[in-house]
Amino acid sequence: MRKRFIGFAVAAGLAASMFTGTAAQAAGKATINVVHGIPGVNVAICVDGAKAIPAFAPGDVATGVMLPSGAHALKVVAQGQACDAAAILSADVTLANGGNYTVVANLDADGAPNLKVFSNAVGKTNAGKARLTVRHTAQAPAVNVWANGVPLITGSSFTWGDSATLQVPKGIYAAWVSLPGDFEPVIGPAVLRLKAGFAYQVYAWGSGAAGYHLSVVALQVGTK
Repeated sequence: MRKRFIGFAVAAGLAASMFTGTAAQAAGKATINVVHGIPGVNVAICVDGAKAIPAFAPGDVATGVMLPSGAHALKVVAQGQACDAAAILSADVTLANGGNYTVVANLDADGAPNLKVFSNAVGKTNAGKARLTVRHTAQAPAVNVWANGVPLITGSSFTWGDSATLQVPKGIYAAWVSLPGDFEPVIGPAVLRLKAGFAYQVYAWGSGAAGYHLSVVALQVGTK
């Protein structure tokens, strides 16, 4: 599992360079996180025609990017290309005031590149608990999800684009993904150190041909 976290320096630079002036300051804000889950291609991320993340490799995660609420145009281009170059992917999104979202560049169930936008629960957790969200963004069939040998998601209905959220005790977990009815990992295992008052999103991404991976977005939300 390869992860490189592009954090608040990118977020601050994006906000400062793209949204200056009283109109932006007066608007409500939303937060986005970005996950690169397409194997084999380095990209740049553009928002509203401006370069937001110039270098983004498979497995990279960016968190805490603040944008004005409202409509935005997202575009993914090859790394080194300008934002007016041919798009690898593009999507129009509308962000609610105070909302928290994760945008995942991924392969859909048929292997086509896709931009999937998830809305995140960022309310406080119960004392001693972490919020764990598992999301299926891989070119793969239905899967089951395990933590420390205990099944979290079973059956054959958890397919591409699905999301499941639960609160779990803080601690260290070995998490993996199996095919329905099996115990053997097909993605992972990954060691997750879950802290109370944090919301963790775990994304399964990749393909059978290029390999499968897990990427994690961790957000501090506090406890009740």
